[in-house]
Amino acid sequence: MLSLVRGGTREIFLKLKDWGVIDSVAVKFPLVEKKHEDAWDSSSEGQTLIFATMKGRSLGEIRVFLADSSPGEILAFMLNEGLCDKLEKASVLPRTILFRVSGDYSEVMEQMKQDFDAKVGKIPLFLRWTDSGGRVAVMFTRNNLNRPIAIKDLFPDVLYIQMPYEQLLRNLRSRAMSYFNEARGHADWRSLEIRVYDMWERYPLQAKRLRLVLDELEIGLVLGEGRGKDFAHILMPVPVYRFHLATFLEPERIKEILMGMEYSASGKRLVDLDLFEGKKKTGWGAIAEKDEDRERAGVRLRKQLMEDLLPS
Repeated sequence: MLSLVRGGTREIFLKLKDWGVIDSVAVKFPLVEKKHEDAWDSSSEGQTLIFATMKGRSLGEIRVFLADSSPGEILAFMLNEGLCDKLEKASVLPRTILFRVSGDYSEVMEQMKQDFDAKVGKIPLFLRWTDSGGRVAVMFTRNNLNRPIAIKDLFPDVLYIQMPYEQLLRNLRSRAMSYFNEARGHADWRSLEIRVYDMWERYPLQAKRLRLVLDELEIGLVLGEGRGKDFAHILMPVPVYRFHLATFLEPERIKEILMGMEYSASGKRLVDLDLFEGKKKTGWGAIAEKDEDRERAGVRLRKQLMEDLLPS
């Protein structure tokens, strides 16, 4: 699956007369306190950041909490529990949408600006922006969207679009691939074939591993897969499992991922994963460092793959 657009973290601002409001909310919705400067970095879609301060305190004394619930659920709880008289003010901050790009993000941003009559802003201003005026902030990143996106991973420009959030999200999703290709200059996608060879014929396991990695890294679209025979020599059929992948990445980057899957941490060869574009094979030599043999390249790329799959 390739996710190109998703909603951002929800945010609410609470000015309190009594800090007991936060204590009560924490009983119903477990809260994790975050540092103000990196609260956004560890949050994701479906979560809410609560910015809370006491009446009469400066903005520098705001404390930030992360909840696995929506602003509506939190505010409804406070209303039903009779906590509103302990509130000075409650505000729902602007909605956000994240859009993934590959290539020149300014191209897709300019196209969206024209399509939606958007205004351009900057990330620092967005973080201080509390008067949304009904606008939604659309931000851009190169990172895949199935994990938290840090502020440092966002491009500096933000689009402010005057449209109801759900309507805008539907519009962007329906046109996501067109915008994504716009940023790439409408360059052709690469049509690649991954051939899996396992001397122990553990093909269901190897196919599951490969699907997991391809889904997690969101590097393209799997157009088909299945068992077959390969003829390494005349009249000598070899079992093989094939994946047909459409990707916006170069074959060398895909080969790095496959090499990382071929080896264990100790350097043991687990499986052969060959990569072809048409009849052209991308070999390991194209991605090995100077004076690096296949085993050392595989161990290095395995470490890199694990870091990509399990980001800090």
